[in-house]
Amino acid sequence: MSKKSEFRSLPFKVLIKGQKKKIMDVQNQPDFRNIAIDKVGVKDIRYPIVVLDKKNKFQHTIGSVNMYVALPHHFKGTHMSRFVEILNEHRGEITVKNFPEILAKMKTRFNAETAHMEVEFPYFIEKAAPVSRAKGLMEYRCRFLGSLSAKKDFILEVIVPVATLCPCSKEISKRGAHNQRGIVKVALRFNGFGLWKML
Repeated sequence: MSKKSEFRSLPFKVLIKGQKKKIMDVQNQPDFRNIAIDKVGVKDIRYPIVVLDKKNKFQHTIGSVNMYVALPHHFKGTHMSRFVEILNEHRGEITVKNFPEILAKMKTRFNAETAHMEVEFPYFIEKAAPVSRAKGLMEYRCRFLGSLSAKKDFILEVIVPVATLCPCSKEISKRGAHNQRGIVKVALRFNGFGLWKML
């Protein structure tokens, strides 16, 4: 085995003159400044997820994932790679059903009092045109926000594209007033994990 391949097989150790030496785990060292941080973690991780689909049962999409935990005052930092490890353990199975399981695993793995997770993704629904009845896919931006501490919290956000009749155009037109595009943002906060139990 070459020295190069041997070094790669020891990610948490260094080689000094042929001897193995452990690297100090700085994140787990005590921090005497006694400053707690509400959220530390990773942001904007692009990851494949599965969401429920009323027509097709499941829909595969790409989510942008944020994961945070509360950092106690007695720790200097946290291991960012462990967030990705947890994602990999739930590859292809990140749904609202196992959201609480992922949050609980984050709390345990990081020895944290609070865990937060946010997943934003495009969701597609087939729609028919009002006149031609031609079918196409309409995109809706959705976001799950969950947290787990002594309390449980979950918010579902949906951004819906809409078309409304322009009031000014209506006032000056006898017929053929034009529409204007807009978006409607709906956010629903559920009681604990009621949504997960319902689904």
